Amino acid sequence: MLLQRSFLRRSALPTFAVALFSLGPIAFSQVGAKAPAGTPQDVLTYHGDALRTGWFSNETLLTASNVNAQSFGLLQTVPLDGRVDAEPLVALQQTIQGQGVHNVVYVATENNSVYAIDADSGVVLWQVNLGTPAPDSYKNDDNVYPMVGILSTPVIDRSAGTSGVMYVLADIYNGSVDSFQLHALSLSSGNDLGHVTIQFSAKLLDGTTWTFGSQYNLQRPGLLEANGNIYVAIGGNGDGNPTTRGALVVYNATTLKKLDSGLTNRLNDSADNFYMSSIWMSGYGVATDASGDVYFATGNSDPTKPSYNKSGNYPESVLRVSGDLKTLHSSFTPYFYFTLDQNDLDVSSGGVLLLPDQLGNIPHLAVASAKWGTLFLLNRDSLGGYTAGGPDRVVQELNTIGSCWCGPAYFVGSDGIPRVLTGGAAGVISYQLQTSPTTQLVFDSTTGPNVVNGLPDNGGTIPVVSSNGTTPGSAIVWFVQRPATSSDQDPGTPVTLYAYAGSDLSQGLFSAQAGTWTHAVNSNANIVPTVANGKVYVASNEQLQIFGLLSSLPAAQRAAARKPALPSAPTVVTCPPEVTPLAAVEGTGSGVHQLRGTVCKVTGNQLQVALAGQRSISVDITTASSRHHMPLLTPGRPIKIRASIDEKGIAHAQRISRGHATPGLTQ
Repeated sequence: MLLQRSFLRRSALPTFAVALFSLGPIAFSQVGAKAPAGTPQDVLTYHGDALRTGWFSNETLLTASNVNAQSFGLLQTVPLDGRVDAEPLVALQQTIQGQGVHNVVYVATENNSVYAIDADSGVVLWQVNLGTPAPDSYKNDDNVYPMVGILSTPVIDRSAGTSGVMYVLADIYNGSVDSFQLHALSLSSGNDLGHVTIQFSAKLLDGTTWTFGSQYNLQRPGLLEANGNIYVAIGGNGDGNPTTRGALVVYNATTLKKLDSGLTNRLNDSADNFYMSSIWMSGYGVATDASGDVYFATGNSDPTKPSYNKSGNYPESVLRVSGDLKTLHSSFTPYFYFTLDQNDLDVSSGGVLLLPDQLGNIPHLAVASAKWGTLFLLNRDSLGGYTAGGPDRVVQELNTIGSCWCGPAYFVGSDGIPRVLTGGAAGVISYQLQTSPTTQLVFDSTTGPNVVNGLPDNGGTIPVVSSNGTTPGSAIVWFVQRPATSSDQDPGTPVTLYAYAGSDLSQGLFSAQAGTWTHAVNSNANIVPTVANGKVYVASNEQLQIFGLLSSLPAAQRAAARKPALPSAPTVVTCPPEVTPLAAVEGTGSGVHQLRGTVCKVTGNQLQVALAGQRSISVDITTASSRHHMPLLTPGRPIKIRASIDEKGIAHAQRISRGHATPGLTQ
């Protein structure tokens, strides 16, 4: 279905020919641009702007002195129909059809529903559902659970149409197959003004054609509006699916006509079906700079052999491509990328933050963080390329942030010094940006690790900052701690909202339960709080919680505020009866075996794994541990084990990797 041309004021851009990664500079989109000082600020895109700074710089009501347990807290809880992976977006003084003007918070759920909610009272103004979401069993992956609908943060254009447009991507399931659909919704009514199904193919280096298959893909990175276009980044739903490749697709925002598509891997010579190089970034949004170029990070490729190819495959990389995807302007790939491929250590577990222009001899900087805990400070005019054997040609590497399913943020303190925030497992850390005599990040302060990490699987968080410009005492760092326990029962186990003084991250200001999350062992809670007009919005499992100054509501109304659902009891993991490894492989004897199961107990170097058929085995993990060939072994986590069984019948794990879908046993 083509978008109704009459609903927008803009004229369509010219259509580009279909090609692989290839544009000339186009005017920078003003979506998410900073408002004038002192003016309440809309939040129209992931992390507040297209650079992805996460800096809500026009917050005049909340300060480090009034955000505390006495004056700040939960105002409203709004029930929703599913889990929320997307960051809430806010449009102030928005006209709602038949209901006047409201401050509105927009929330999209995994159930493919979009809500417009009064940002102050919590009243639902409208709700639309875009179709049945795909079940996680159909996707053969439990990174998202129990359904796969809207995962990415939408983007809003208030200048479009008569009352503004939200672009949102939903995964629709018809009972047998799924499809990704990009929708344009009216901000005023939720009416679908047009939508298009994501369909594309591309030529590989050997001349064959690859066709996008939605079943084997997830769309998690926040949508980007730039150059008059909407950018959709796509990744996989588990390593090893044969049709999974990282992809970036661009659509004209006026007509929803597909303009181009590009792949991060154009090779077709892998006997093991490991192509990937997916774009996922823990939901972090694809970024753009003033020239209209687009930035993102990729993940694992083939763990069986080196596969970097400057003409076709960019695994574990940060890429800068032109806005029409026809030109790869620059890239950075760590020299040890193959080790990362072998050990499931994606660069794309973290997002790419573009810093505003800086003083000094490197004015255009970027920051990227990766799963194993390294922070890269990059010159985005020349990201660093690939240097076989090393060292990497980057501005700086810091191996101090901790394991990262996370994303960075940026703000300028009251002292005028720019700061970068990281959210790895070592805690939220503030680094001052020094531009003279050399350009480098220098440690400033930290929260410490305890308030960041929940379950020991996926470390880190995604912080944001609110402030009234650089007014002293106004900078607050906000983030949501992931669950400390796991449950698959609704509404799930708690997540926690934290606030710290931006001037000193050792100074805690506030903490409170801010919702719940289900399936926390495998399905990560990449929750990003949104701050606007004196309120903090946290969307989690089946609820939106609105925090603010307690004085903003009359006492009677505060007492009547809807309360959050009581958390579920944590899941208790027990081991079924143990059998010998030889019995588990049905007497096929010693040698190398591939096993699938679920972690049920870890004691020293002994792992007990629950298998299909209500049985378990013990596996010695000494070798896999010494080679760093295994993930954290949290009870309840599905895993895949490559193990040898010696002449004594003892199983020795050579490699352990994260598993997906229903545990089973494969010889």
